[in-house]
Amino acid sequence: MRIKVRDRAARRKRRLVIGIPLALAVAAAGGLAFADVTPKSTPVNGTASTSFNGVAMAPASAGVTAPNMMSNSTLTANISVTTVKLASAFSYLSPSSNGIPTWTRTVTAVAPNGTLQVAWQASNSVHITPVNRWMQRRGPDVVINGAHEIGGLIAFNNGFTLLTRVSDHNRYGETAAALIRVANNHVVFFVRLTGSSSHDTSPVLNSQLTWNGSQYTAYFSVHSTSDSGQWGDKFVPVSSSGRMMSGGWEWGCRGNVGRSLSSGSNSYGTCWDDGTSGSSKSSSLDQMATSNGQVVALSARGPVTWKKSNLTWSVNPTWKTNQVVIVFLSGSHWKHANSVYLTSDQTTQNLNVHIAPYGSGAMLVTWDSYRHGQWTGTHFRLIDSWGRFLTADLVLTIHVSGNIVVLSNGDLAWAFVQQSPAWYHGDGNWPTTTRLFLARLRVSFSSSTSSPSSSPTMMSPSPTPSLMTSAAPSYSSSTNAGSHW
Repeated sequence: MRIKVRDRAARRKRRLVIGIPLALAVAAAGGLAFADVTPKSTPVNGTASTSFNGVAMAPASAGVTAPNMMSNSTLTANISVTTVKLASAFSYLSPSSNGIPTWTRTVTAVAPNGTLQVAWQASNSVHITPVNRWMQRRGPDVVINGAHEIGGLIAFNNGFTLLTRVSDHNRYGETAAALIRVANNHVVFFVRLTGSSSHDTSPVLNSQLTWNGSQYTAYFSVHSTSDSGQWGDKFVPVSSSGRMMSGGWEWGCRGNVGRSLSSGSNSYGTCWDDGTSGSSKSSSLDQMATSNGQVVALSARGPVTWKKSNLTWSVNPTWKTNQVVIVFLSGSHWKHANSVYLTSDQTTQNLNVHIAPYGSGAMLVTWDSYRHGQWTGTHFRLIDSWGRFLTADLVLTIHVSGNIVVLSNGDLAWAFVQQSPAWYHGDGNWPTTTRLFLARLRVSFSSSTSSPSSSPTMMSPSPTPSLMTSAAPSYSSSTNAGSHW
């Protein structure tokens, strides 16, 4: 099998100069301050049992409400937004099991030198767009043809490593999980992580990918090619040269709420299960490391109450709709958990949860809220390392389509599209866009004696042209660039 990545920007230089003007980047909403509001309802306390089906649970606290520390505080958000024109159409919504479309995952990664790589999905390829530290395009896309789904991305100064899915030969005709390393526009390695030799496929990844400086760890969904056809998980360490290493596992848990992967010198996987359905095909879960352990942010119908196996934490279904649950993991193999939840209004679905470190000891949590199937905005809230509110919610129409990364100066950044999600696309015609936006956020909070406003402040940046420029779509590699299967 031969895989090629070709940069054809040089061939297109004449056409770019003569026929296509450069696209203007966008900077908007810098320095805007938004008053926050106190949540309308007080979260209810969760409950924890001491055993389940006769099995004693691992130490875990009952789900508790995250108390307000500064109920009259003001969250100030300095937000700048730039735009990058895309070489292909990006279908920014994807179906999910609850009838509410999810944002098609984009992944942003920061290289050691401060530059960024942004991965997004075209119709039959994955594009990786290089971005500089000022959030502007800095070169053509690298296009991996035949790749489906963005399962994880690690950025390097000279390229990236992508976890994705590719075509494979198996009884179901399903895709295989694959790890691809690209450096200086050449493929360094390509390795399938599932296949006929291991009797598994990966028709959907629902995955995490980490890099500790010497090896990768991929954690993703698998489907058995045996007659049982069961769904499960797979944990695969991969060396820096692309060799699958010992120490992994398969079929450790189902994880229908989602799965997470710790970062650090030794990655450790956990999965989250409420026992209501099969393996997750779309989850809302994010994880980050702290000085005391790991913090996992879930969209779930109840608090985490007990550990049913070495890998699997049980989520006790308590609410009719999904709420935002923060789980603090500690101890060897994360055997202790404290569950705190931030929302409780059961007329509202809270999905697409993300978490990122901010400043000293603080965390930014974001999620989308839906009422009666209609998107009502993206919430931003600062909490401390015990889950206590540092601010109430800032609600914006700038959403988060993927992970949030920390820049070298501590600012937070992520990719998104500037459209609102629809309730349901029954005809299968999912909307597309040819513009991807990059948000850069600096937040602060201060005490305020004024009464908070009676309803959420919902604002969106009004894009205005600036002198910054980014490349036009034709500057991206052609559809012939990339890997071929």
